[in-house]
Amino acid sequence: MSNVKCSGFTLVEIVVVLALLGLLGGAAFNLFVSAFSAQRNTLSIQKSTNQLSYVAEYTGRALRQATKELRSSQQCLANVGRGWNYEVSVGNDSIAFLDKQGFCRKFSLSANQIVEQVATSPDSHDAANFGTTQPLTPSSMKVTNFRVVQRGAYQGDSITPDNEQPRITFVIEAEGEGSNATIRIQTTISQRNFDVQQ
Repeated sequence: MSNVKCSGFTLVEIVVVLALLGLLGGAAFNLFVSAFSAQRNTLSIQKSTNQLSYVAEYTGRALRQATKELRSSQQCLANVGRGWNYEVSVGNDSIAFLDKQGFCRKFSLSANQIVEQVATSPDSHDAANFGTTQPLTPSSMKVTNFRVVQRGAYQGDSITPDNEQPRITFVIEAEGEGSNATIRIQTTISQRNFDVQQ
């Protein structure tokens, strides 16, 4: 009779190996889920940043081409009047100006969105004659701050001339869609036309 030894694994060894494989698999799965979540959050922030960059570029281009208010009646800039380039609201959350075609335009913060209003004709400037309010930011994005600061927007008079080129700085802060991160964009633009007293 031959003496043959059979080798194999015991039940305890198999259970230990399966437990180790389960732990390693769970850790790998958790790592994959967190990497996927971080990637999704990064893409959401990038999408929101791209949308805010577009709004900043669009707003900046329009503000750069603003013209001086030279009419004494039917003013677009009703609170500041003739000789101004821009009118910023008391709360610094909106700006009105005459665009290059002479239409009164206004950018403002309304219901957590940045919106644009344009007068229906060059001769109608009051709020009743603005066309449809157009949102510039998507409804899925919550704009928490739109702040506008102007400098050198008044041409001055012969006694105290303003020798500064009009300059607007605006800040947009928003919470991106699907992300709790706050995105902040700030830009300063100067009026394209040289500001001379008229």
